[in-house]
Amino acid sequence: MSTRDELIEAEAKARAARDALTQTLVTLQSRVTPRALAREALEEIRETGIEFGRAAVEAAKRNPGPLLAVAAAVVALFGRHRIADLFTAAPAAAPTPPPAPETPDD
Repeated sequence: MSTRDELIEAEAKARAARDALTQTLVTLQSRVTPRALAREALEEIRETGIEFGRAAVEAAKRNPGPLLAVAAAVVALFGRHRIADLFTAAPAAAPTPPPAPETPDD
């Protein structure tokens, strides 16, 4: 192979490498925009939330006791005033008899 052919081949390889590098830079630039970063972060949070939810459901299926205890605690927390009112309500007053009719004194 002549020096000229080697030079042409080297230039073609360099051009291909430059094109690949340019494409990589374009891809990287599109991925590091604020909108793209926010989208990726939201997707990651969504996936993590879904995994957490599935794990929580599986744990609740395996052992429902703690779940019921937490549910009872939440009900007690939010309904504490109504529950307290049930136990501290004043008893209904007994009806008072009507007054006896007045008789004139003779």
